[in-house]
Amino acid sequence: MVMASPAPTPQCQRLVRYNVAATLDGFIASVDGSTDWIVEDPAIDFDALHAQFSTFIMGRKTYEAMLKYGNPLAGRPQEAVIVVSSTMKPEDHPAITIEAGDPRRRLRELKEGNGKDIWVMGGGQLVGPLLEAGLVDTIEVAIMPVVIGEGAPLLARLGHEAKGGYKLSLVEATTMESSGILMTRYKVLPRASGSEST
Repeated sequence: MVMASPAPTPQCQRLVRYNVAATLDGFIASVDGSTDWIVEDPAIDFDALHAQFSTFIMGRKTYEAMLKYGNPLAGRPQEAVIVVSSTMKPEDHPAITIEAGDPRRRLRELKEGNGKDIWVMGGGQLVGPLLEAGLVDTIEVAIMPVVIGEGAPLLARLGHEAKGGYKLSLVEATTMESSGILMTRYKVLPRASGSEST
């Protein structure tokens, strides 16, 4: 369901990485929430990918979509999988952590703690506030050779704090020859003083 570019250069601080598969026209899910347009590529090592992270954070819809793919995160510690939702009840999902409050506070705490990188798996509405708060280090998009016309955007509409946008620096771009997938990784550049949300 989600895919990534190759492993980044090791860092001392935990990186928050928005890592996702998207269509060429910028959608991460169809209107009905499905992702059956994702192109498979046998060269992608998902075990190696998951090994880069010790924390996975996502919205409810992304979590529900992931379950349809057999839940690749099953068996991980409860605190490793965080689902941001105001409707899910912790007692109904004992294998994961439900975050009903502001995910930015939780992410700041995680970023300052110990562990491997943090994978923000989606969706676009979750990532927007995190980006505005200056918490996202990289945006990594596996661009599928597919156009669907409408659906859930890669990033939901940003707030007024994002005036002027965000500059990115291309770190890596790799083409998967057998599938035509373009694996990209961009570093989110610091914004001018006073332009980040608190």
